[in-house]
Amino acid sequence: MKNTITTSCFLTLTMLVSAQTFDHSQIKLFRFGSMENEKPAVEYPDGKRLDVSKFGEDYSESFFAKDGIKRLQSWLAINAVKCPLVNSTERMASCVARPSKIVAIGLNYVAHVKERNTTANIPKEPIIFMKATTALCGPFDNTVIPKGSQKTDWQVELAVIIGKNASYVSGAEALDYVAG
Repeated sequence: MKNTITTSCFLTLTMLVSAQTFDHSQIKLFRFGSMENEKPAVEYPDGKRLDVSKFGEDYSESFFAKDGIKRLQSWLAINAVKCPLVNSTERMASCVARPSKIVAIGLNYVAHVKERNTTANIPKEPIIFMKATTALCGPFDNTVIPKGSQKTDWQVELAVIIGKNASYVSGAEALDYVAG
């Protein structure tokens, strides 16, 4: 067993969604606020950020599974003008609230294998492992390194949010399950 602990300093997930307000065609979903008091928000292409906590839902699995993006769009068409602005100095939180699991893929490109300065061969198949959901944090949060850790790898190049339950999905249908 490898003595590597990976903590995730997760990137803020950018999800492009059609919008019907402010004459913009796309918004980004993000979360902001102090630790354990995060709120959902949206950002428009012009940089305007709105607190959408009055919508009543955070960006959780339930939100995505129940067509939350479309419901949020409809709500914004009526309520965006009443939403408070989010200051750019606010802490950027993790991209989603309370995921049930984080699935990670290790040594997923040749340069990563080489930078580890190891004699290990390039894997023939992906190395898939799970992360504790408590490892999820905002993009600028400190990474908590466990006591005694000899090697901590904290990078994330890509995050994908699965928008609805899926099993045995064909490659042709895969993108129908991706929320962002």
